[in-house]
Amino acid sequence: MKKGYYLHFQGRQSIGVSKKIDMQMEEFDKYYDMQEIEIGTPRRTLLQRIAGLFPTASITRDYEGALAQLDHPDFVYVRRAVADRDYVRFWKKIKQLYPSCKIIIEVFSYPYDGDDFGKWNAWPFYIKERIYRPQLKKYVDRFVTFTADREIFGIPAISTYNGVNVEKIRKIGGAFTEGQIHLIGVAFMQRHHGYERIIEGLHQYYSADSGREYEVHLHLVGDGPEKPFYQELAGRYKLETYVHFYPTMVGEQLDELYDRCDIALVSFGMYKARFYGKMGALKSRECLAKGMPLLTGCEIDVLPEDYPYALVFPNDASTVNTEDIVAFYQKIKNMEADKGRLADTIRQFAREHVSMEAVMKPIMDYIGR
Repeated sequence: MKKGYYLHFQGRQSIGVSKKIDMQMEEFDKYYDMQEIEIGTPRRTLLQRIAGLFPTASITRDYEGALAQLDHPDFVYVRRAVADRDYVRFWKKIKQLYPSCKIIIEVFSYPYDGDDFGKWNAWPFYIKERIYRPQLKKYVDRFVTFTADREIFGIPAISTYNGVNVEKIRKIGGAFTEGQIHLIGVAFMQRHHGYERIIEGLHQYYSADSGREYEVHLHLVGDGPEKPFYQELAGRYKLETYVHFYPTMVGEQLDELYDRCDIALVSFGMYKARFYGKMGALKSRECLAKGMPLLTGCEIDVLPEDYPYALVFPNDASTVNTEDIVAFYQKIKNMEADKGRLADTIRQFAREHVSMEAVMKPIMDYIGR
């Protein structure tokens, strides 16, 4: 059995990153003798912090402690960190000690210069990156990317997707409600969620004089800076009967609410972040794993254009037409009238495309068994 190490730079400090590390490690453990190594940053004085900002200085990290834990690795899998002199020297040292070791670095967002170094106080780290990352191609064997790029910074790239542990996500239950459609959005509500487009559409829907075949309800779960805006908008339009707000929910309580709902919302405001590509948000994977049809204001990377259980709206500020949602719901019910069987169909798609087994396969194919 091959020996592998999962290296990260204090990734456990983030709940989301920690969850992803756990899922990846669980998949690696099926085929390799794995060990996780966290490369920490020792406490530094103010003077050391200031000195570390100079272009040729390095961020203080415990590389020696990490090297001491390596024992003839066949590969190391790494979550990318800012490149500087010592970062490059670390990979060089591994290659010197273990020439056959494959060094694989996950670039969890790409291109990342704008996101990581867009603020003025990040420029010292950007300068380090520009100086040192061209040297990575001497030592790094592959990048892993969640884009279609085949090469990054002169290094071959393995293209894959964000994934989830499908079997650990509970399938939705319940049945379709006659004469009603229930939409659900679960998020820490920020600008890029863009749920105001849905609320505006409901306002137009309920303001129209024509008869309505369905009551359409919107359930928004979670907190966040945009929540007061959504609440104010729903109140202004007197939609309290149809737009329902909940605090952060987890576990059985959240599962029960999902069971009452028919269609899940992803993001409708990615244009605000000037993002016009295909989105790989984990929320889309989680909803597919639950077996839910999707509404989104941005294309989703794993879905083919003709995927029948997702409705994609323009990635702009336009109002989401509720009549389009009604027509989408009717089309789904015509294809499969049983909510449980519909969920099974969508969930099978998730197994084949966004399960950890599926998304890690290209990486493991490169490593070999």
